[in-house]
Amino acid sequence: MSMTIKEATELASIIGVLITVIALLFTVLSFKKQLQLSFFSEYTRRYQEIVLNFPISFNADGFDYGSLTPEDRDKTLRYVRAYFDLCSEEYFLKRKGHIDSETWKEWEAGMRLAFSKTAFLEAWEILNLDSTYYSEFAKFVYEIMPNSRNKINQKDVGENDVSA
Repeated sequence: MSMTIKEATELASIIGVLITVIALLFTVLSFKKQLQLSFFSEYTRRYQEIVLNFPISFNADGFDYGSLTPEDRDKTLRYVRAYFDLCSEEYFLKRKGHIDSETWKEWEAGMRLAFSKTAFLEAWEILNLDSTYYSEFAKFVYEIMPNSRNKINQKDVGENDVSA
């Protein structure tokens, strides 16, 4: 059975469309992967900038903001607030489904470790951040932050909630 010129042209057109669709899908998937890497890299860059500005003794069990000069204390608290801001954004992105579970597990593990340290416990108390951040993030922090003296008022949780 031989093919007419018209049939050959139609077949070539179909093959050309299929190749174009496959190339487009490949391009979209590659672009999506690049966006994810760029997104993750930006959060990593922000995290590194924050932690590089903490005092050397910041992770010590006996860390005390009172032992810092007023300038160093203010600077450190600004960067701790920036860290809480970053965590709040990450928590919000997870709730909205904008980051995958594997990335969230990594970020959450880092938050749990950070929030277990004296410097973060004290900063949360000093900055009184439970009134600054939306209630679901504040509740999350209080659930993972051990020995917090300032427990969230349960009747307030949900009033300023950001819906998932």
